[in-house]
Amino acid sequence: MKKVSTKQRMYFHWGIVVLYMVMIFYLSSQDGTKSHEVSAGLLGYLKVLTVFILGDASDFFSGVGKNYECILRKAAHFTEYLILSLIVYKAMRVSKIKMKNSVIWTLILCVVYAISDEVHQYFVPGRAFAVTDIMIDTAGSIFGLTSVTLVNYLRNRWIKQRKRKEM
Repeated sequence: MKKVSTKQRMYFHWGIVVLYMVMIFYLSSQDGTKSHEVSAGLLGYLKVLTVFILGDASDFFSGVGKNYECILRKAAHFTEYLILSLIVYKAMRVSKIKMKNSVIWTLILCVVYAISDEVHQYFVPGRAFAVTDIMIDTAGSIFGLTSVTLVNYLRNRWIKQRKRKEM
């Protein structure tokens, strides 16, 4: 079995990053009506799932409308950029960039992309530039990077403790 080179791994991970960014761009290209339809459809699936899990949830969904859709859309922004930060960070690490620099450059790339995404939406009918979305995107990126940093810290601490016990 042929071993995958570092260069091939690097191309693979950066390819994933590019494809994910293209997906974000595509979703941002949808006009306001199409974007609303996608959100409303997803909200419908979530309602069915909630009823399936909790039983009758008519009280919970009695006021379903823009508020629930807004929350769903903001949660999607947060999650979208959390995932982006994780895959960019992984591509940076595979590219042999030190952890601290990977965190910094990943955050910069995610914030710049969030800003460019909002600028792009400004030119899409029915969509708008929203500073709050940039802030939510940035929060998602920070959460992802904080999670990675915490996991790395705990893993390194655990490895050091194991080495001490072996001595």
